[in-house]
Amino acid sequence: MLSSAQQRYLALAQAGVAHAQKRWRDPRRGWYDARLGDRERYPLATIWDIVPLFESLDAIAIAQPTAANLHALTRFASGAERYLNRGLRPLPGFSPYPGDREANTETWFDDNGWWGLAFVEAYRATGNRRYLTDAERALRYIAAVGWDAQGGGIWWDTEHPYKSGPALAADTLLATLIYQQDRSAFALAQAQRFVAWANSSDFSGANGLYADSSVNATPVDYVEAPLIYAQALLCSLTATPADCARAEQLKATALRRFGNLLDFSPQYDAIYLQWMLALYALDGDRTLYLLAADNAHQAQARAANGEGLYLLSWDGGALPAFDAEPGMLQTQAATTSVFAWLAVYSPPR
Repeated sequence: MLSSAQQRYLALAQAGVAHAQKRWRDPRRGWYDARLGDRERYPLATIWDIVPLFESLDAIAIAQPTAANLHALTRFASGAERYLNRGLRPLPGFSPYPGDREANTETWFDDNGWWGLAFVEAYRATGNRRYLTDAERALRYIAAVGWDAQGGGIWWDTEHPYKSGPALAADTLLATLIYQQDRSAFALAQAQRFVAWANSSDFSGANGLYADSSVNATPVDYVEAPLIYAQALLCSLTATPADCARAEQLKATALRRFGNLLDFSPQYDAIYLQWMLALYALDGDRTLYLLAADNAHQAQARAANGEGLYLLSWDGGALPAFDAEPGMLQTQAATTSVFAWLAVYSPPR
């Protein structure tokens, strides 16, 4: 039974999803536009645009697995499979735009990680093995094409401009969660390989956290939390104390670095909070729950515009143009996803 706090967050999440469906769904194309009133030739949401909506539906169905919530998630997940590009070589992966089918489509390895994670959570909600298979497709594509067999690390995209912290974070966690679900030796091997590289001198900075990329050593919150949680979970699953010790140290460093009220941008901060909440469920650290709840409270109070859409930063200001264009589905859905994941976890006593 959900607590009163969980019920309140669930109601906020459901309202946020309803607004997204009403304002961003494109009935002519049968999917969602990336921005309100989009008039571009290709207006539909990319994976990065829409993954927080997928996560919101996952969390709602996990928190309250009613027939209606499960149906909504199943319907969305069927649409999400439109991003699978069977034309990619040497094996299929998820390309950014629905319907991409060309072998030379530029494809991102962080996209495959985030999308794969959303499919794992869809499997967690529904028990439908199909979604775990979708997640495994993403991991196999990453391992075959995204991993640099010569120097280690995961490329940002198929153009190989640099090694990517977000890709490393999402893909490490994806491998770990797949291993948690089906004890796949392949998934465990990838998780351990990715973690070993993350903790090498090539990507672990002097500041005690992971780099944004091989060309930018600055830590960013949505890289840190998935890697912290992945290592804590690996410790739990494989009885490796070194992973637990490292996760604890990284957690403390991240909390000091990023503080309590986050101000990066909703699409990034929401990922940080999602996996810090998952870590709370694993280790019982109430600080992590309170971190998410404090940010959710501020977002509820300040992030909505005059139409009730979550298109502002969580402190009520305009989002920097570098991080967000006006009217983005991603901004609405990212804030909604924080409410949704808070509905999943019981508050500390």
